[in-house]
Amino acid sequence: MKKIAIIGASYGQKKICEIANAMGLYTIGFSWEKNAVCKELFSKFYPISVLERDKITKICQECKIDGVISNGSDLTAEVSAYIADKLNLHCNNYSDFIKAKNKYYVRTITNKIDTLHPVKCNLVKDKTDLFYPCVVKPCTGEGGKGVYFIKDESDIKSALKYAKAVNSEIMAEEFIYGKEISVETLSYNNKHVVIQITDKDILGAPHFVEVGHHQPSLLNFELKKQIKNASLKILDVINYKNGAAHIELKVDKNNNIYLIEINLRGGGDEISNKLVQLSTGFDYIKAMVEISLGNFKFPSKINNKNFAGIYFLTAQTKDKLKYFTNPDKSVIECNIKEQDLTESKTNYDRNGYLIYCGNKKLILE
Repeated sequence: MKKIAIIGASYGQKKICEIANAMGLYTIGFSWEKNAVCKELFSKFYPISVLERDKITKICQECKIDGVISNGSDLTAEVSAYIADKLNLHCNNYSDFIKAKNKYYVRTITNKIDTLHPVKCNLVKDKTDLFYPCVVKPCTGEGGKGVYFIKDESDIKSALKYAKAVNSEIMAEEFIYGKEISVETLSYNNKHVVIQITDKDILGAPHFVEVGHHQPSLLNFELKKQIKNASLKILDVINYKNGAAHIELKVDKNNNIYLIEINLRGGGDEISNKLVQLSTGFDYIKAMVEISLGNFKFPSKINNKNFAGIYFLTAQTKDKLKYFTNPDKSVIECNIKEQDLTESKTNYDRNGYLIYCGNKKLILE
C-alpha cells in the first residue's frame, strides 16, 4: 500500500483526505491538533504543527512515504514542497518554489513574456517609490491580506500601515482596469495543462475582496486560447514542474492580458475542491494526488459539462441575502454562518456561501 503525507488537517484538506482514502492510500496527517477537522480521516495522525517541517520530514522518511501533498494554503504548500524536495519525491525544486512565492520576483520575470502586457512595479522603501493610482501589497502573502489601493497621497499612510502589518517588504504596482479571472492548471514533469478558467466577482477599492467565482469563463474562445497560452508560459518561466497552480489574471477593454499573481497550489474558495469537478467532470484533486505520487497521465481533453460557481455573503453583498435564505433550485450547497454581516477586508472575512451547478450561470440580481 502506498503512503501519502498530507500537510494540514483543516477543512481545506478534507477533499484530499477523502480522495486519497478512496484510492486505497495509507494517509499520514500532520497538523496542530486544535481544529484538526480531518483528524479522523487519516490512517495515522501526528499532532505536530506544520511549522515543524524538519520534524515532519524525519517522520516521513521513517514512514517511507511515496508522496506529500496539501491544497488551498500557501503555508502548507511551502511545507509540502520542502519535505518532498528533501526526500527526493515527485516535486519542484524548493528554491524555485520559494522564489515564485515572492510577488515582486514573479512580476520582474513575467513582465518579459510576450503574450502578457507588462505591469509597472516598484519595491517600496519610502513614498518616493509610489505612483498613482497603484495597488500596494506585501511581496509575500495570501488571501488578499495587506492589499490596499492608493488613489493619491491622502491614502499613503493607511496603505503602508495596512500592507506592512502582513510583511515588511512591500511593493507597489500599476492598477489595471479590467475583468479578473483565474486559471486552474496542472503541471507534471515540466509539462502543463489548463484545466479551467474562472470568472471572478471582485469588490472595489481599497481591498478588492473576492465575493464570487464562476466556471467556465464567459470570455470568447479566442481570448481564452490566448489566456491558456500565456498561463503555460508563466509556469515555464518560474520553472514550475509538478502540481496544481492558481494563476490570477486581468483582461482590459482592449483584450490585453495582465498577470496579477500566481499561487502554487489549487485555488481556494472551493475552486479546486469542488467547482472544477462540478463544471468539467474532471477530478482535479485526484490528479493532484497522482502527481505527488509520480503516476499522473494528462487528460486527452477537458470539456465544460456544467456551469458552477460560488457566491459569498458579506456586509457588502447583503442585498443578496434573500438568495441564501431562499436558494435557487440550482444551488447544491448553502451555508450561512451568521446574519449579523461583517465588512470583508480579506478573503477570510465572510459570513456564508452558496454553491450552484446547472446548465447556466446563476446570476443574483
